[in-house]
Amino acid sequence: MSLPLGFSPTGLAFFVLLTFLIATTVNTFAMEAAVLFTPAFLFVYPELVPAFPDLALQGAIGLALFVELFGYTSSVSAYWFRGQVDWTVAKAVLAVSVPVAIVARAVSYFVPSAALKVLFGGMLLVLSFVLYLSHRDGKSLGDLVDASRLFGDSSRIRTDGGTPDSSQFDRFDRTIAGVGGAMAGLVGIAIGELAQTLLTVRKNVSIRISTGTSALILHGTIVSALVANLLLLRYAPESFSGHNFTVPFEFGLVAGVTCAVGGQTGAFLNSRVPEHRTVQTMTVVYSLVGVFTLVRVFVLG
Repeated sequence: MSLPLGFSPTGLAFFVLLTFLIATTVNTFAMEAAVLFTPAFLFVYPELVPAFPDLALQGAIGLALFVELFGYTSSVSAYWFRGQVDWTVAKAVLAVSVPVAIVARAVSYFVPSAALKVLFGGMLLVLSFVLYLSHRDGKSLGDLVDASRLFGDSSRIRTDGGTPDSSQFDRFDRTIAGVGGAMAGLVGIAIGELAQTLLTVRKNVSIRISTGTSALILHGTIVSALVANLLLLRYAPESFSGHNFTVPFEFGLVAGVTCAVGGQTGAFLNSRVPEHRTVQTMTVVYSLVGVFTLVRVFVLG
């Protein structure tokens, strides 16, 4: 029996189950969805779901950005209603990350697929290494933030005797926001982790507020990259963009509905997972996906 989009009953079951597991995992352990969805769309779904098409890297990134839209819209709304979003700080970061992400998404069309894969895998290894160094002594993020406030640059005193204003951004802060926007536009990852670090360590924002604010920054940056992607696919001539791929948004809609359920499940589980376990899981997953991606590029071709 054939179902819409060419699904067989078994294929649809695998598609929904796999999407639910990925969505639940990334929400439980506070990962960016593209970390797992991009390689899964490239290598796993075509093998387990016969109806799912083989995708070019740009198609997989575009689909991952589209799927992320569903989960982050729900989570940002929840943080907003709970008063966990600092709009002033978010606007300062988004003012840099959004335009950079739009430009980077357009530039990515001219970057060789292998180079983007290396960038994707390499950034995951960098993030996993940073997480490991930050938590290897068993410290929680809260401990690190407290320490940074006492001894780090974020505790520096202004000339008027006050403490740093989280809404004031210097050149280094804007550089971090720009790097996050560039990575979001190129490969769809890293803006969340960079924003969280910027807010907690550099800007003295509490973990409670930085979590919601980082989610908004991630959401706004990813949406801008997604809109740029849609406009390029729709209006840019192939001779300009050089793209020869498609993004199967109809599969993204099915995945998005599943992600809405997985997102709620992950949010429920997240409150029950210790922070150190979350960090350990992120470190391992980022390392494995990064190594897997690089092996696919340099060893398997």
